[in-house]
Amino acid sequence: MTTLKVGVIGAGSISSTHLQAYSIHPEVELAAIADLNEGRAQEKAERFGIPHIYTDYKQLLADPAIDAVSICTWNNTHAEIAVAALEAGKHVLCEKPLSQTVEQAQQVEAAVKRTGKLLLVGFVRRYSDQVKLLNKYREAGAFGDIYYAKASIIRRLGNPGGWFSDKERSGGGPLIDLGVHMIDVCWYLMGKPKVKSVSGNTYRQLGNRSHVEGLSFYQAADYDADKKRC
Repeated sequence: MTTLKVGVIGAGSISSTHLQAYSIHPEVELAAIADLNEGRAQEKAERFGIPHIYTDYKQLLADPAIDAVSICTWNNTHAEIAVAALEAGKHVLCEKPLSQTVEQAQQVEAAVKRTGKLLLVGFVRRYSDQVKLLNKYREAGAFGDIYYAKASIIRRLGNPGGWFSDKERSGGGPLIDLGVHMIDVCWYLMGKPKVKSVSGNTYRQLGNRSHVEGLSFYQAADYDADKKRC
């Protein structure tokens, strides 16, 4: 049995999902973790038995023993780190969104073609039981010729706070954070057709609810529930 040595870049909240899955996979060995916050990386390393800790992801990528990486950093770094990882000879699992711009996505695509390495974006919703069932109906031709699709999503208590509301790091708002999941599910269930054109609207008006007692608790609970559904 071949063992895949994996490094995780970014030790924030979403990294726990990756680390937990890797830790119980019989063909994976967690080899390293990198984060700008050394204390946070240390905590995850101790929790999951990871031998190597870095504060610079480039040092992690320089380790020839590492076969693949998960990218769990701020959105504005995904494309840059993905290209660097591919160039370093690593397979890549990248949290969504892949990039902030089309140009960045094309740079990642070019790196995949150039290196021959695998890259997967974490569009986890297409692997849910509901979507798998719907896809079986599609493959059986039950939907006929699909010519139109529409989807929407609402996070009941707004954004989780922190860097999610920082446009520089997040790259946008609910469209680039949650909307990409719904777009991917629609596209996937339509048989992944070649896209001819895209149009959309997004809004950034957020109400001030800092005065609502207990909101932060319920907001955190809602975010945790969202992660579990993923």
